[in-house]
This record gives sequence, structure tokens and C-alpha cells, in this order.
Amino acid sequence: MLKDIRKILAFIRKEILSLLSYKYAFFSSMLFSFISLLFYFAMAGVFKAAIIPALIPYGGDYLAFMITGAILWQMVTFGLYSISSTFTMEMVTGTFETIYISRANLLTVLLGVSLFSLLINTGLAVVSLVFASLIFGVSIHFDNILLAVLILLMTYFSMLGIGMMVAGITIITKSVGQVVSIFTLVMSFLCGILVPISLLPDWARQFSYFVPLTYALDALRSVLLMGAGFEQISSPLLSLFVISVILIPLGYKTFFICLNIARKEGSLGQF
Repeated sequence: MLKDIRKILAFIRKEILSLLSYKYAFFSSMLFSFISLLFYFAMAGVFKAAIIPALIPYGGDYLAFMITGAILWQMVTFGLYSISSTFTMEMVTGTFETIYISRANLLTVLLGVSLFSLLINTGLAVVSLVFASLIFGVSIHFDNILLAVLILLMTYFSMLGIGMMVAGITIITKSVGQVVSIFTLVMSFLCGILVPISLLPDWARQFSYFVPLTYALDALRSVLLMGAGFEQISSPLLSLFVISVILIPLGYKTFFICLNIARKEGSLGQF
């Protein structure tokens, strides 16, 4: 167990060193977060008056509404893509087979990739909140920041199982980008990333209640914008936990089924 933990930490260290070796890429991510805030600020000025009644449950600030939605969506997309993008790069560079036969089993690699992505994106989420508060004057309940991080973590893990499935299918097909893009686009429309679900058409609103992120967004906005405590968001957190317990083992199993198919076909090192 201790050896596995050391391997996971070593993999995270490897990813951090790789990130630091591409300093411009890291600073580009920070710059992208700031530019995104400018985009949300412009959108808030255009649409705020039109949808302000629907924002009352969230404090009435459309900029804050959009920023919290975008931060959570960032965790979702990285949960979906982090593992598949890492393994795609390993296949492109011809090192995937080396990892496969190494002493670090693939479960260790999966955990290393996931935890590294989680650390980076949680940090970017907190930085985005600080930018939004200091530069744009968004009212954020920073006293609830640990509870907000918990929601982000639970959301990330609730999508991680699907991310493992995507990674497994990527190993076989080498590309699932278009399918996943359509899936995420529909999900973002239904769960209320940029507009409250109360403004959706009736038929779409009914579907939104079947999307876990609808509840995650409601919890995050309640905590950061309205100062809600743990008791007020315990129900959506429980839902995210149950989803994680179901999807992570299912995703893990799917990943290794796909891996064995690719291994038998002899296509592990191809892209």
C-alpha cells in the first residue's frame, strides 16, 4: 500500500515537473482564466437586466452566477478529459506500452493522472474566484471556501468514472472527441451553467433534473453566493457521492475491458 502511494506521488511529481518545463503553457492557463472572466463580465452587462428575476435565489448577481457555473464546468471537463488526454499523448509519443509493462500498475497511473488534474484545477478554480472578487467586485463567501472545494471534489469524482470510460474507448478508437463534445454540450445546456434552469423550456427543465450537475451547481452557488452551510447542501452532496460510488468502479472496469481488447489487437502503441 505504501509503495503504491509512493508511486502515485512520484507520478504526480513527474506531471508537475513536466508542467514546470512548459512555463508558457502554465501561464497561458492562468491568462485564459482571467480572459474568461472578462468575457463573463461583458456577458453579464448585456444580459443581466433580462434575467435578473430568475437570479434572485442566487443573490441577483449574474456575473457571480456565471463564474461559479464556469468554475464547476471546468472541473467537469477535466474530469472527463484528463485521463484520455494523458493516455493519448503517451500513445502519440510511443510511451504507452512502456507504462503498461512498468512496475507501476495502471490503477496507480490512473490515480496519479486524476489527482494531478484535480490539484491543478482546484487551484485554478480558487484563483478564478479571487480574481472575480478583487478585480470585478463579485461578492464571494470565502469563509465557505473549504465547503466549496468539497463540492468541486465531489463533482470531479462523480464525473471521473465517465472519464475512465472515455479513456478506455480512446485506447481502442484513438478518438472520441466529437461524441464527448456533443455529450458535454447537451449537459451544459441542461444543468444551468450560464442561465438558471427556470428559464429553460418546460421539456428541457424536466430533463435537467436527471443531470447530476444541476444539483452540484445549485449547491456550489448556495455556498459561495448565499453563504449556505453543510446542512443546506447535504442532499446534493449525498447524490454526488452515490453517483461516484456507482460510476468509478463501472468506469474502471470499462477501462480495463477496452485495454484488454486493444492489447489483443496489438494496437496499444498505435495512434
